[in-house]
Amino acid sequence: MKTINNILSLLLLSLVVVACSRNYDAPPLNKPNYEGPEANITIGELKKMYSDVVQGSPKLIDADYILSGYIVGNDVSGNVFKQLYIQDDTGAMSVGVDQNNMATQYHIGQQVYLNLHGLYIVEYGKELQIGYDKTQANRIPWEIFQKHVALDNWPNAKAVEPKPAKMNALTDAMVNTIVRFDNVSFEGGGELPYTENNQTTNRTLKSADGQIVVRSSSYSTFAADILPKGTGTVCGLLGRHMGTWQLILRSVDDVYGFDANSPGEEPGEEPGDGPGEETGDVYFKETFGNKDYSYPNRPKIDEFEDADMKDKGIKYSDPSGRADIRTTSQINPHVWFPATSDAQFIIEGIDLSKGKDVVLSFDLAAFIPDGVDKANLNTFEVLINGKAATIPSQEVSSSASNDFFTIKLDSSMPLEKDVKIEFKTKSSNVAGFRLDNITLSEKK
Repeated sequence: MKTINNILSLLLLSLVVVACSRNYDAPPLNKPNYEGPEANITIGELKKMYSDVVQGSPKLIDADYILSGYIVGNDVSGNVFKQLYIQDDTGAMSVGVDQNNMATQYHIGQQVYLNLHGLYIVEYGKELQIGYDKTQANRIPWEIFQKHVALDNWPNAKAVEPKPAKMNALTDAMVNTIVRFDNVSFEGGGELPYTENNQTTNRTLKSADGQIVVRSSSYSTFAADILPKGTGTVCGLLGRHMGTWQLILRSVDDVYGFDANSPGEEPGEEPGDGPGEETGDVYFKETFGNKDYSYPNRPKIDEFEDADMKDKGIKYSDPSGRADIRTTSQINPHVWFPATSDAQFIIEGIDLSKGKDVVLSFDLAAFIPDGVDKANLNTFEVLINGKAATIPSQEVSSSASNDFFTIKLDSSMPLEKDVKIEFKTKSSNVAGFRLDNITLSEKK
């Protein structure tokens, strides 16, 4: 009897083991194979067809359009929120989807087919997106999105390798594509984190041909990491909001190859030795810091306490009382000059008595309001010790509203102990102006 009981116990145990193993069997892993209709529209054609869509009025796609492309951006690091970026040979678009952790299913390099019939084209920040209507942030509900999208083949990261780009040669067709900037450096590299104050933060990435904002979320996995020091390569999704270019990292792996040298250093040298002097001495530099000055916290010039150079005997003032310091969701702290106003920003007490071949440079952007087609940066005025300096002509259209241009004035600067620089606008100016990154340095 004991033997029979032992046999029955073993049989029962075997059944339990088999049952448990079945619960944990992995499903068969099959290569995705799309067998639906062929793609019949490109991203470039889609953008052109729906170019009249305006913010707040999503437009239904009431046609049997099939779009095919590759995933170039997802939420793998938390820096992209409820969006997928799809790219084809003609451009890229973001797709708003009301779902988290999509990177586990939609990998970088995964080819997808998207049935657009019944979805919507949405405009946000003057850029088009694929989305939905009457939902939170116009995102496509997850259940609906799954019915409209299909995968094909295994992910192939080589199909979406970032293309090299120049900061002074960005075009409409590049919006939302994955790009690569070589030989670039971060302002505050080796010192500042990607984000601070538990909020989305803009950092400045510079190259020989310009600069661009790198925008990072405080929810990203690299939010507290320190920006790399030196020169290297940065990849990312090339976004644009209200005309201002920005770069969005997919993960910290998009930042690599930094040499940890200070600007102007040769590898292995100590700062200030030898060839490092080729960068020229910097006599004055004002970036207006990194704090948040969004509405309603927009201090007037005379109330601004966080200027880089204020503790070095430099005086800042605005007799007009019309200029202020502000940030936007896309733009770091800067001086704002309202349109149709005689606003001023004056800097006094700059010591250039030991200077040599001094160049004044600053970043200037025009804000083009509704109803205005264009403006010229040379309507902005600069006076150096009371003498007007000539700003080169640079016409700015509404499509480039809020885009910063670097202005360099290398005419003879007075090599004196107390130099005064005035930045001014006229009441006849139809555009507002934004001023940032003012530098006085020795010409290279």
